[in-house]
Amino acid sequence: MTKKRLTAFGRDVSGNVAMMFALSLVPLLGFTGLATDYAKSVLVKRRLELAIDSASLAAVRRTVEVINEGSQSQAQAIAAGEAEGKAYLAAQAGRIVDASLTNSNVSVTVKGEVVASETRYDATVPTVFAQLFKVNDFKVSGASGASVTLPPYVDVHVLVDISQSMGIGATAADQEIIRNMQVRRFYNGGSWVGANGCAFGCHIIQSEFKSNNPDYPTKTTYEMAHENGARMRIDVVRDAVGKLANSLLQRDDKRYRVALHTFHSSFTTVLGPTDTPSVAAAAISNLETSTREGGTNAHVAFKKLQGIIGTPGDGLTRAKAKAIVVVMTDGTEDTQMEYPDRDGITWDPNFVYFDPSAADWGGRIQSFDPQMCGTLKSTGIRVIALNTKYLIPAGETNPKFMAIKDWLYRYIDSNMAACVSGAGDYYDASSPADIDRAIDQIISSISKPLALTH
Repeated sequence: MTKKRLTAFGRDVSGNVAMMFALSLVPLLGFTGLATDYAKSVLVKRRLELAIDSASLAAVRRTVEVINEGSQSQAQAIAAGEAEGKAYLAAQAGRIVDASLTNSNVSVTVKGEVVASETRYDATVPTVFAQLFKVNDFKVSGASGASVTLPPYVDVHVLVDISQSMGIGATAADQEIIRNMQVRRFYNGGSWVGANGCAFGCHIIQSEFKSNNPDYPTKTTYEMAHENGARMRIDVVRDAVGKLANSLLQRDDKRYRVALHTFHSSFTTVLGPTDTPSVAAAAISNLETSTREGGTNAHVAFKKLQGIIGTPGDGLTRAKAKAIVVVMTDGTEDTQMEYPDRDGITWDPNFVYFDPSAADWGGRIQSFDPQMCGTLKSTGIRVIALNTKYLIPAGETNPKFMAIKDWLYRYIDSNMAACVSGAGDYYDASSPADIDRAIDQIISSISKPLALTH
């Protein structure tokens, strides 16, 4: 090539754009590929974080399962939980393409009632385009934790009012059935049939219903009410106690026992603490209003219940179970007592007087005394109260009912609220639906769910 041609070539600028594009194409492709590789690593990281979240939860869940089975030590439960978490993480990570775990660890700790897990990982995500810059992979890492507060061992003592006031019709419709049902009364060797005239199903046989005719067996108005299809407040409460016991005793964690106590003028332990659902169900199925005495003496009940429970433990073992008392009552006490084997009314000699109160046919009715709960709470017993509020029959003019409605209602509510351990432990429920909802809330207040911590 002549000197003239070389000079001309050097001065020719017609191909500069193409040359510059060719020179810049390689870095442009490299940066685009780098962005693509980075976006892929971010997606892989998100998938791995979902995997470690699941692994953390699986580790805690398995640890709790082994603890609740009760056949292995705490160390064995921890080992089982960690193995479960690691297996879960490996399986989930194995499904994620373009990622290799370089390090992973699942650790479980048990401190008191809290079971916690910590899952960590390091991984590499191979690159494609970034290799132009000699970057063969991106490194990603992360951590996740989960914890659950084990429900403590708890003995739930249900204290149910079975005085005659719990025989009131459960709804206005039930009260009308009981009031209007045809009953046979006996007097001076004869009998006649007429409306019951009362909204209660009384379980203590009264003299006018004691049959002197073999063709008409003696029946209480409590039995007659059921025969006529009516439900009473005690029926609703029985269902509620059954639901409470079944929900707690059917749990997988096996941390609860249920005991049943009843009171009217007297106190009775119907069932000691049991963790067997069928045993509890059998005892609860026999829950009904009293067949003698029939007044209401909550003071005696609380005092005796305190003696039975004593001082509860911290709940970390069955032998040191915590204690909860669930009180179900309409919140009134009365001195009136009756017996099936003699006529007339007597007065409770063990009654503890408390104001405000009202007269009751020569006796006394009074509102709930919150001081009864003080000793229970002072020993660490949690007190929950369900006020199965008196449903005063429509059109009722009985002075006793009027005193409750016009005078004692507001004291009963505030005094029962003052009895409980915390603001969320008091429930005011009158209708069957309200009582059922209250029991659901009581059940849910006892447990804490499994949750991710970070």
